[in-house]
Amino acid sequence: MTLPWRARYVAYGVWMAAFLAIFTVARLVLMLPLTVWVLAWSLVLTTVVTRLICRRIDFEKPLGSVLSAFGNEIAGPRRHLTSQRGVVGLSSRVAIRPAKEAIR
Repeated sequence: MTLPWRARYVAYGVWMAAFLAIFTVARLVLMLPLTVWVLAWSLVLTTVVTRLICRRIDFEKPLGSVLSAFGNEIAGPRRHLTSQRGVVGLSSRVAIRPAKEAIR
């Protein structure tokens, strides 16, 4: 006997983790009451999040490597958006001589 949908085994774990995270945020952070609507919308949002996550993973890119790449992307070094203002090309090692007068 099979379920009426096709899902990999990792999808069930992702679904459970997403449900616990979303339901915890709904109850403890947003302080929503425990009603049928909160539970129903948590289930719907969990299914959407699970589908989005499971589109990124397959047998060549397992969940662990996707999570590791996400963590590296978040914690990686970033370029500074503000540019350094100053004089370009001056160095303490380069001798600067006054310009010679033009020969007429």
